[in-house]
Amino acid sequence: MKKIFFGLFLASILFSCNMKERADLIFINGDIYTVDSAFTKCNALAVKDGIIIATGGDDEILNTYQSKNIIDLEGKPLYPGFNDAHCHIAGLGMSLTRVDLRGATSFDEILSRLKKRQEENPSKCLLGDGWDQNLWEDKNFPSNEKLNELFPDVPVILSRIDFHAVIVNDEAIKRLGITPGDPSIIPGEALMKNGKFQGVFLENLADRFKEIVPKPDGKEMREILLAAQDECFKYGLTSLSDAGEELDMINVMDSMQGEGKLKIRLDVWLTPGERNFAKFTKPYKNGRLSISAIKLYADGALGSRGALMIEPYSDMPNTRGISVNTFQKLEEYCKWAFDHGFQVAIHCIGDGANREALRIYAKFLPEGNNLRWRIEHSQIVKPADMAMFAKYSIIPSIQPTHATSDMLWADERLGERIKYAYPYKELLNQLGWLPAGTDFPIEQVNPVYTFFAAVYRKNLDFIPEGGFQMENALSKEEALKAMTIWAAKASFEEGAKGSIEKGKFADFVVLDKDIMTASEKEVPFIKVIRTFVGGEEVYKAE
Repeated sequence: MKKIFFGLFLASILFSCNMKERADLIFINGDIYTVDSAFTKCNALAVKDGIIIATGGDDEILNTYQSKNIIDLEGKPLYPGFNDAHCHIAGLGMSLTRVDLRGATSFDEILSRLKKRQEENPSKCLLGDGWDQNLWEDKNFPSNEKLNELFPDVPVILSRIDFHAVIVNDEAIKRLGITPGDPSIIPGEALMKNGKFQGVFLENLADRFKEIVPKPDGKEMREILLAAQDECFKYGLTSLSDAGEELDMINVMDSMQGEGKLKIRLDVWLTPGERNFAKFTKPYKNGRLSISAIKLYADGALGSRGALMIEPYSDMPNTRGISVNTFQKLEEYCKWAFDHGFQVAIHCIGDGANREALRIYAKFLPEGNNLRWRIEHSQIVKPADMAMFAKYSIIPSIQPTHATSDMLWADERLGERIKYAYPYKELLNQLGWLPAGTDFPIEQVNPVYTFFAAVYRKNLDFIPEGGFQMENALSKEEALKAMTIWAAKASFEEGAKGSIEKGKFADFVVLDKDIMTASEKEVPFIKVIRTFVGGEEVYKAE
């Protein structure tokens, strides 16, 4: 009789196990933020074929599903994978190979870093990124005499932190083949000293120096993208909106995605041009790669006084900034996008650029549309123009760390206009949602810094004490949504990712502390423990 009872008991266990649905991966004992419409939380979830198949309590999931791969989160917080709504993945990969000039407090320090790199690893073209003259005691743009003395035969090209200005030596100028008085130079884009080039160039002319930089071949492009992908996974990023790429890089991305080597989800925006427009006559999707937007520029950057203002700069009354494209050209590009079914994303920093982009959009967008055209940065917006975002359903795309990087000097440029700069809360109120990103490699990759800047409006030195224009801070819930579900929505992908819900991609990030409950002093130091894309672990902290 005992044998019969034991046999029935064993059979019931086996039957129970066989009744359970198989999952590829189960997470239990977690503090899981689903970021669904009700912002609910749960403890466990199950994944199959890269898709979330269930969420719930530990017992609920374990009683329903079985898996050979069960991860005990040990109470750690898990969130939807972070989504950077505006960045430059190829630029990040390339910046990892260049001299890092970020944080340099003088031009002499920059020269020292360049000398050290050239001595340790000589290059035929010396490149550096990240200088910011606003951090120097003398905040004026330098001239290139010292560069010429140190590097007379090697072209040197140093990009400003915003990539809207460069400092170059005479050898680089010579190789580009430009001279003072060249009719191709747009007024204001070349700084002069005693009738000669000072070595500082802005906007379109700054971009032209790329022509003398050796272009990476296909193998190098792959290495660049893989290095950038690893950096993104390290910080919990599983999706990116890549703000402008040329065809050669897009082709490499497409190939790598097809091979399964580029695993991060990419929403790539086209740089306007004949080659891109000839190749992509309609939106394109291949697995984790999507191409359905074009990236345009209305103006430059505030730090280099290239942002287009309605009134002159407070600290330089002879300029209002630079129109990177004519408004007619912007309108032509918008028409192409409208006719071919593409989103448009226009870089707008100054109030003049924002006003003109909103005006152009209004020509194409009916009220109540769902085309989701975007204004990138939306940095300085006249109060009278703010309602245009809501009227024409235009998405304001923000980068919170820009505010905390600029705030210590922005009032010098803007004067009283600082009151309507970086107005993130007011922008949020237009549509009830907005996406957030970093604009890396201009800012650091880490999305935790995005969260911190959005909520506390302070830099990483916890300055200013009371926060910068706190009336425009976001709540913690709003900040998390801006870098997950709202970022996905800005790319029409909210049905597939951005929250932890049944049927969505199994993209997750696990942190060592909960950003939603951690103290202000703790948040910037929170680290990523694990990152998953499509249920595959792509990063694990050592």
